[in-house]
Amino acid sequence: MEKLGDGPVRCLLVRPEFLENTFYNPRDVFRLLGGVSAAPPLGLLTVAAHLPRHWELKFVDGDVEPVTDAHLDWAQLLLLSGKGPQEIPIRQLVERAHQRNVTVIVGGAGPTLQPSFYEGLADYVVAGEVEPVLPKLLADLANGVSAGLYRSHESASLLGAPVPRYDLVNLNNYSFVGMNFSRGCPFNCEFCAQIEIFGRKPRTKTVDCILREHQQLFDLGYDVKATEEVLTAMRDWNRNHGHPFCYSTEATMNLAKLPKILELMRDNDFRYVFMGIESGDDAVLSLTQKGQNTKLAPEEVVKTLNAYGMVVNTGLILGFDGEGDETAATMLEMVRKTGVFPTLVLPLHALPNTQLARRLAKEGRLFGGGIQIADEGRTDTATTGLNFVTFRPRAKVIADLADVLEALYQPKNHYARVELTTRQLKTAHKFRPPLRKLLTMATKLPEIVRMLGMDKETAYYFWRAIGRAALKNPGALEMVIALSVMNNNYARASKSYVTALRAQLVHLEQVGEQEYNRSMGATDSANPVRPEQARASA
Repeated sequence: MEKLGDGPVRCLLVRPEFLENTFYNPRDVFRLLGGVSAAPPLGLLTVAAHLPRHWELKFVDGDVEPVTDAHLDWAQLLLLSGKGPQEIPIRQLVERAHQRNVTVIVGGAGPTLQPSFYEGLADYVVAGEVEPVLPKLLADLANGVSAGLYRSHESASLLGAPVPRYDLVNLNNYSFVGMNFSRGCPFNCEFCAQIEIFGRKPRTKTVDCILREHQQLFDLGYDVKATEEVLTAMRDWNRNHGHPFCYSTEATMNLAKLPKILELMRDNDFRYVFMGIESGDDAVLSLTQKGQNTKLAPEEVVKTLNAYGMVVNTGLILGFDGEGDETAATMLEMVRKTGVFPTLVLPLHALPNTQLARRLAKEGRLFGGGIQIADEGRTDTATTGLNFVTFRPRAKVIADLADVLEALYQPKNHYARVELTTRQLKTAHKFRPPLRKLLTMATKLPEIVRMLGMDKETAYYFWRAIGRAALKNPGALEMVIALSVMNNNYARASKSYVTALRAQLVHLEQVGEQEYNRSMGATDSANPVRPEQARASA
């Protein structure tokens, strides 16, 4: 193998694409709202900031443009980062790179959770955070070591973290730009992969580091007790710079109990918050060790955040142990009462090396093979989930998921949630898009009107929501339009999911559930314990 390190290394950093018609690729949403994709991959840009300064770096986002042969012919080293739903594009890129004798490093959530799969694919595999293992990896590259697995056994310190290489990216392609303040989560949700990747000890960047990142984004012309300190410093910086950014973030439901933090978020113009509510059933949440979601009623949490000007998006999951026949109806009722917008609605998937996967394997319920993407057209866990013997009959879980997907994105149901949010939302917008951005968005309005305002299924609800917002809460108009475009995209994607789920039901009926479980490698192919037994053992 060529030694990479004696001089400048031509390193190509790539985010593989997400395939069309999945929840992971709402490309049409961002195109209509003034961008090409959601946000540049913060992980890759952070890795780029740690690479030697004398290296030559290029970045290609597969969600924005294709990786061409010319890109690969230029590169000596290909650095890929991705997750399970990008498995097929990763495999294809590695094969193309090897045909041109380009050395390949893969990292990210996918290689971290099942490194053995990627070891047989790429030259080097990074499992976990890159900072602790990077010196060893760079030394091996320089010495011509042919392959290796680099697993970090310690948490990376964020003190003195370099600013991500935002300069490698055309920021105008994106609707927003991610900033990382902390890593690690103190909670212990059984199904969560994040705590396996980043650990349960939260670590944060310093105030100076966050402000340096703000300053670089500002300089590049992008038109974005420790938490309180950082938010206060951000508020002051934004005031001094004319509020050039607005924000979104991810948080737990506990945020609703922190009025000072909420005030600072409002002062900084936070507009969207993603919360993993997951289920409307408190007993199910307790069983999966997500008890923090049972302390407050979801409708009160959402109402509180709306009062501070923030719209709440959420993720929902079906397939947990302890679910009953009422679970789907309870979930839909929770969504109706809260007005949240569901952006990920998935069957439970036991991701490799999580607590859930370990428990199910011990119980003989886990299917073999880790994440398996068998269908080239389906590259996410929305139809490849439930990789285990389910607690209740598998057919009921799949049928419930199909019913929930069909109900959530119907115009009548979606716009009822939009109008609830409109009534509750108290906006305090400070960021004003630059003229260039406004003009770009204005050119998309006729297409949005044709798509939603002239379609017989959506027109009545769309114009009613627009009219009520204009009369009663003009500050909510942006939210109404954005969520309307998003719902149209998700409604189309959900149809393909429902079709695949219904096909699974037909196959399941043909082979029988126990035979299906046996064919998938579960040693206990029968349905597991009764609800009262599961809840008693939790």
